[in-house]
Amino acid sequence: MFLTFIIPLYNAGRFVSVALDSIFENPLDEGIYEVVVIDDGSIDNGVEIVKVYAEKHKNLRLLQQANQGASAARNRGIEAAKGEYIWFVDADDRIEPTILATVWQIYQERPHTELYGFNHTDCCGDDESPRVTYRKQLSTDGLGLLRSHPYMYLWNRIFRRSAIGDIRFPEGTRNTEDWYFDLMVFVRLKHVECIPMSGYYYNSSNPYSTLRNRSRESLKKNAEDSQLMHRLIWEEIQRTDNPGIKSELQRSLNYSVMGFFYGMFVDHFPVKDIYMAMRNYKPMGLYPIPKSGSKRGNKFLRLANRPYLLYPVVIVRNLFSPIYALFKKVRTNNK
Repeated sequence: MFLTFIIPLYNAGRFVSVALDSIFENPLDEGIYEVVVIDDGSIDNGVEIVKVYAEKHKNLRLLQQANQGASAARNRGIEAAKGEYIWFVDADDRIEPTILATVWQIYQERPHTELYGFNHTDCCGDDESPRVTYRKQLSTDGLGLLRSHPYMYLWNRIFRRSAIGDIRFPEGTRNTEDWYFDLMVFVRLKHVECIPMSGYYYNSSNPYSTLRNRSRESLKKNAEDSQLMHRLIWEEIQRTDNPGIKSELQRSLNYSVMGFFYGMFVDHFPVKDIYMAMRNYKPMGLYPIPKSGSKRGNKFLRLANRPYLLYPVVIVRNLFSPIYALFKKVRTNNK
């Protein structure tokens, strides 16, 4: 079998039919691909919708488990997959069906390809914004891909199952676990094909998305996950003897750590949380935060790497942000 679509399903009943329709509209014969939906303890009507599709499409399998998170659901999908390739699709998104004709053609010509990458489109209601990562057809390896295209998403890639090997998503996590997975797979790839087409529509307006939950509890969990992923990559850097892999892992890690601290700053984390993060990163040589390839990010480091400047700014910012938010709300209501 050529391809397995892996779709974690959790309370996405209002979206999943769109995702499935986009898949079954693709030009490949249903006999050479399968759709594996992993119900991760949904309590809405999503499962019933999938069962209706399964009656019409014999290449759709529904697996069910107690709620364990998307990482565990994807890992189960990897274990169950029969396809030579895997495409991770979120239940609230949709694919561009025509991309598979191009992928299939490349596969016929270069069957050793380990990863297909393509552009995607951000969707917010009726607004669609193409995101162009690849402007021309490109054959490269994983390290070359990371050097020239550092932005990593999970869903605008098709992975060869053998290239994934025993790499899995850290379970119990819901933030940056896809970055970790991508990075661990990418650095070992020899044959990557980049396609200058939009192949995926990312739904940025789903109010039920975990990453759009801005509660303090959710933000704290996301921060904990990020710190865990960073430590796992740091440990991998210590283990590898390949200088090219070590260098690229370190560069990506530096960039992500910088983004992590910037996120704590803009999300109004208290000084004590920022201080504890600094303490956790110091033994790994990640604080003071190393420079990355981002000029804008490096400017932020002038503040972030000077606690005697950062702490007062954070205190003042956090003190006045509720007042500013209230002012904006009153101003909007009075318009």
